[in-house]
Amino acid sequence: MADWKQELENICLSDSQSSRAERENARFVKFLNEVATPALNEIADEMRRLGRVANVREAPASTILTIYRENASVEEICYSVTRQYVSNGILPRANARVVRMNSRTTTHDEPFRPEGVPYTIDDVTKDDVIRSFLTFYRMTKGQ
Repeated sequence: MADWKQELENICLSDSQSSRAERENARFVKFLNEVATPALNEIADEMRRLGRVANVREAPASTILTIYRENASVEEICYSVTRQYVSNGILPRANARVVRMNSRTTTHDEPFRPEGVPYTIDDVTKDDVIRSFLTFYRMTKGQ
């Protein structure tokens, strides 16, 4: 009956791994609720003031901002903050579908820090999300 100890250890380890995953997912949801979504709502409010149609949608794994011009008939940008699984947890990541003035569409997927610069979910601020959005939004104007 020596195998029962190994079986018990496997059961306990699977519980702790499950708990870790649950904690990481909860932390990401908290990040979306406290950082990403408020940032995108601020951008949407300002875009509406500037005459654009702006919608923010929340999903369990992302927050999405879509901006339209010309009475909501032409999409300018669809920007989202999504999760990226890395070896030590979950990191937020910026994604954008940009429609340029010449109607050419490009897609982008980037971390919130330059490649090779380590960061955690706690390092990403509302200002980082807004700065990232502005980088992609400039592309709609060919800048």
